[in-house]
Amino acid sequence: MCIFVANFNTMQTVIFPTDFSKGAEYAMEYAIFIARKTGAEIVVMNAYDLPYAETIMTHSLLDVMKSNAEEAMEKVANRLTEEKVAFRTLVQMGNPIRLVKELVEELNADMVVLGTKGASGLEEVLIGSNAASILHNVDCPVLSIPKGRNFSEIDTIVYGSDFRSKKSDKALAELRNIAQLFGAEIIVTHVVVNYEIDEATVTEAKARISPLLEGVKHSFEVINGDSVEKNILEFAATRGADMVALMSRNYSFFEGLFRRSVSTKVAYHSQIPYLALQEK
Repeated sequence: MCIFVANFNTMQTVIFPTDFSKGAEYAMEYAIFIARKTGAEIVVMNAYDLPYAETIMTHSLLDVMKSNAEEAMEKVANRLTEEKVAFRTLVQMGNPIRLVKELVEELNADMVVLGTKGASGLEEVLIGSNAASILHNVDCPVLSIPKGRNFSEIDTIVYGSDFRSKKSDKALAELRNIAQLFGAEIIVTHVVVNYEIDEATVTEAKARISPLLEGVKHSFEVINGDSVEKNILEFAATRGADMVALMSRNYSFFEGLFRRSVSTKVAYHSQIPYLALQEK
């Protein structure tokens, strides 16, 4: 079967949503690196919005927010000009998740790169984060960078695999291209929780996955644990990985209210760059 995916060595468009925070600055370093390696254009976007915009006072506040965003965006533009990468900037009013999704579709973007601040406790259950919502709502890979993570080369990527789903084939091919972009090794990791996996299943998974990662150094690990997201992150830490990657499951709106996927939990808690590959 022939699987077509974007060639990330000829990437054209990287979308970089920013709120001008320190966390976004860390993510921008990765966007710049990718743009330099591929020649891609960085589309920097900022979305400002209020829950209600009906009164004169609120409209005035929106004007102030727009002015502040444009001023902050000018500083970002100056930085990218110094870095000598292709870019353009957008300041828009509206919901950031919707605007990023629309922009990905409009530009047929190759990747979204953004910063995350994480979440915990009730914030994780009830509020979530824009970053986690974006990774479930766009049709391209999303690279999220945790706050405080200075730029470093990506040498090792831990990819969490369920070993069974053929829906992951395109995601694996995308992962291969991204690993080639960074010159990274991939460790395909399967976490066994509350069930047994036989050797035949592992052998079959390796035979199916290896051709999709052709041209990239890769290996396989099966580990026993009690929580997929916790064990993936612990394994990545013990191996000194520079990035963790998972396939992001697509849920309906109502499913998303009551169910937090493994990929979402990893996005909240990862201390290293996290790559969400979309389910196809």
